[in-house]
Amino acid sequence: MSLMKTLVNLEYSRYSLSRRGKHYSLLAALAIIFLLFMTGLNLERIRVSERVPFIYASLLLWSVVTALSALQMVTFMNRSQRDWILSFPHSRLKLLYAQLFSLLRHSLNITLAVLAAAVILYYYSVREDWYQPLTAPGFLYQLSAYTLFILAFLPLAVALGLGVSLFLRSRLSALLLFPYLMIWILPFMAESALGAANQDFYTSAPVSSGRVLLAALALCLAGWPLCHLFMKLIAGKGMNAAATADRPSAHRSGSRTASRTLRIKSGRGAAGRLTPYLLLYRLHISRVHRIEKHLAIRILKLIVPLLIAAVAYFGFALEEEVVILDFIKPLFSMLVMLGSIWMTLRTGIERKHLSWLLSFPQSRLALLLSGIAVVWTTVMRALSVLMLSACAGSVTALLAGRTGMEEWSHGIAWLLYSYLLSALALTVVLGLLQIEYCTLKSRVLNIIMLPVALLGPLNGFVLNRFMYSGLHSGAAPDFGLLGLTALIALPLALCCLPAGAACYHLSLIQPAGKKTWPKEA
Repeated sequence: MSLMKTLVNLEYSRYSLSRRGKHYSLLAALAIIFLLFMTGLNLERIRVSERVPFIYASLLLWSVVTALSALQMVTFMNRSQRDWILSFPHSRLKLLYAQLFSLLRHSLNITLAVLAAAVILYYYSVREDWYQPLTAPGFLYQLSAYTLFILAFLPLAVALGLGVSLFLRSRLSALLLFPYLMIWILPFMAESALGAANQDFYTSAPVSSGRVLLAALALCLAGWPLCHLFMKLIAGKGMNAAATADRPSAHRSGSRTASRTLRIKSGRGAAGRLTPYLLLYRLHISRVHRIEKHLAIRILKLIVPLLIAAVAYFGFALEEEVVILDFIKPLFSMLVMLGSIWMTLRTGIERKHLSWLLSFPQSRLALLLSGIAVVWTTVMRALSVLMLSACAGSVTALLAGRTGMEEWSHGIAWLLYSYLLSALALTVVLGLLQIEYCTLKSRVLNIIMLPVALLGPLNGFVLNRFMYSGLHSGAAPDFGLLGLTALIALPLALCCLPAGAACYHLSLIQPAGKKTWPKEA
């Protein structure tokens, strides 16, 4: 037991917030509770039933825990300490369980904050007379039921996230990568579809406390044994694949990338002046291009556009344009969320190579922008593919005579509005995240950083409340509101770029986790 505890503590310490300061964990929890509470107040369906805060808490935890676990496995497979960890004289299954238990500890910390926000939101809703309050025993029964349900599915969510290694390394399982990703967002899509079709869903028997308790019991009796079998599969296939990654091919790919970038150096004129920045950009983007050559990614790039085009075609043919947007909006929001998480991870990874990056004959702003450009262009390419695929399906329906011009133009207007809104959200979030470098100069800014970091994962909730109010009423999209939002948000995000660049070097003076803070930049 002491051995497993040591391994769990080792994994847990990698992302422990206590490394940033004595009271940082408490401030982070309070910031999460406040942000979730404010977000919940602006959700349209929060006033339907007393169960809604706890339903949304369950959905949010499923999505966040699965995403964090998948990111942990992806970073583990590309981490420099990977071979060192795999050389431990312990079975792969034991090392994998150490990751699972450490992620469960982090997940429980997040669960406490999310449930606290749900309870506060419930009491606020009762005081506002949005619905009748439950009796004290009834409230405790409901809280206990949803808490046990969450505790029952947390191990499954962590295991599902860790299982991403099976699809990124196994060619035979590459076709299952898209269904795997759909499982991640399926609860949100199901809730959105059922809630939009029937408001009585939130007061129906399937989400009652008794049914939730039965679901928790079923997860414990059937889900946990399946989780153990899935962990064995990951340890046998995914971890072995991580240990036998083809490094020579990556080295050759890196050599080819280096030779291509070196050939740019002979440029003249404007191209010659842009060469150093292009070198930085191509240096960062080379890893993305290498990942995109994986068979699983190629299959995704083929299947997803066809699926989106088919959904758009049948949606317009059946005169259900709103259903199309309800299907595509979560995908747009997911891409923005992944971009924000990717940017946050890049910030931490760059600190290890910062002394080398700062040796480049470029300004700190150029160094910062080259890293942002990689994330922005990659996510925007994915957003554009989704947008063009949906447009292709809708145009096919129009040419086939399955929809009228008026319905088609209305649906395309909302589709374009969603695309531009997602692009704006991505740009603003990536810009605001650069304020993280300034947190190394002042502890006070840590309070601001956490809500900013949560803007990416919660962008779907915020946009649904404020920017899609006329979608289900048949109104046209408000491009004026979109322009006003851009006019306010873009300058604020752009101001964070020079501020972050000015503090870009502070990671050398103040590594993450230390407690001595520099007085001057």
